[in-house]
Amino acid sequence: MVGILRIAVFWELFFLCVTMSAQIQNLVPNPGFETYAQCPFSGDQLHFAVPWKNATQDPSSFYHACSSDPYFSVPTLIIFQHYKWPRNGNGYVVIRNFSNAFRNNINPLDGKGNGEYIITPLLRPLEQGQAYYLEFFVSPAVHRYVNDHGANYGFTDAIGIALTDTFVYREIFRANELPLPPAIENRGVLITDTAGWTRISGCYTAKGGERYATVGNFRNYAETMLEFIGPPSYYYTQYSFIDDVFIGEFNPLPDTLLLCEGEALHFNAGFLDATYRWSTGAADSVLTVQAPGTYTIEATMEKCVLRDTVVVVLADPDAHFPRDTAICRGEPITLSAPMPGRYDWSNGATGAAISVSAPGQYSLTVTNNCGRYDYRTDVKWEDCDCRVYIPTAFSPNDDGINDALEVFSHCDWPFEIHSLKVFDRWGGLVYASEGQAETVWDGSVRGQAAASGTYVWVLEYSVERNGVMRTFVEKGETNLMR
Repeated sequence: MVGILRIAVFWELFFLCVTMSAQIQNLVPNPGFETYAQCPFSGDQLHFAVPWKNATQDPSSFYHACSSDPYFSVPTLIIFQHYKWPRNGNGYVVIRNFSNAFRNNINPLDGKGNGEYIITPLLRPLEQGQAYYLEFFVSPAVHRYVNDHGANYGFTDAIGIALTDTFVYREIFRANELPLPPAIENRGVLITDTAGWTRISGCYTAKGGERYATVGNFRNYAETMLEFIGPPSYYYTQYSFIDDVFIGEFNPLPDTLLLCEGEALHFNAGFLDATYRWSTGAADSVLTVQAPGTYTIEATMEKCVLRDTVVVVLADPDAHFPRDTAICRGEPITLSAPMPGRYDWSNGATGAAISVSAPGQYSLTVTNNCGRYDYRTDVKWEDCDCRVYIPTAFSPNDDGINDALEVFSHCDWPFEIHSLKVFDRWGGLVYASEGQAETVWDGSVRGQAAASGTYVWVLEYSVERNGVMRTFVEKGETNLMR
């Protein structure tokens, strides 16, 4: 017997709509370099844009509208030849993304690498297997100075974000790059838009535990595309503005959600400026659901496709719950709640399922936002023995009587033989039925008649009861008589 009682909590006789939406969290602190410990008044003051730091000994510069120094306020014409406003807000950072000066040993300054790198801790570690969307915005800087060596400005392609589980700081020399594998990067297309901002973006599936993000050029001199503008010079340097660094997971939908009778669920999977496609064919970020089922959303950000799925379960008063149930002695069964909520079992358990190994009456109360549901089932013992018999002797003499060693069984449950192995008295394997359609030994070994004597058999089989498959192994002896 199953008794069901529903007491409505928020029940109306008209259609209700429940809205589900998720907050988009940027795991990068101070992503637009807006907050600061102090306004910049000199170069190489990235550390003022807390918690950003330099990942190598070559420091980057922080620019902010709060600065009273025109060299380091925004916008400025003193260092760079064009007004560059932040993409958003009042700050940005400039990194040297490439220079061949040190590669050619022209500049006597030693201890500086090919480029500069900036690093920040994330607000929390990335979760293993979770899909994340990464993006940042870059704009080439038109450098004002042309010194005695004729340093000019130019364009490169290679810049990206690397993710690590530890803080990275390394001194790199000459034309060396920071040896980190980028999670996303721009490759093969020069970044040339000095007036606007170029988005660098992509998907990343976390290995788990990544805690730091580093921005820079992770390619060596030979792998970096270059194009420089201006009179011939001995060396070239390329600087890039960096702004609005974003790392966020796409997880707008819960794994499972309850749908109350007569109500609807209103999902909002909005994510930045993505385009959308639901498994229903809908192409909006918002979807209204009035039936149980599995719903999947695909959000496309440039070449990055992000997916999330929700299973909608109907809060049905007649939802499946085991009725009068029989269990086999020594073989417990699992009783599971038919819907999510708060669980109160008659044995005091509060989980979604309990293991039952003794007869009796078991009841469950499920309480959720749709109401209260009471269930009951009676559990009884049942004789579940599967009798398996292998003859203690056989005589392969082709007289039609007991000519082979076979397995005989009587079982009221689904029964499957996995293997029968037969060994001689020295432990040598003389027969194995694994992978064979039949489980019958005809008394031969490699085509030759086996000698008379005692043999040991090992039988492995499985029985399915109450939806659970259990495997058994039995052993015995048989006599081969000729």
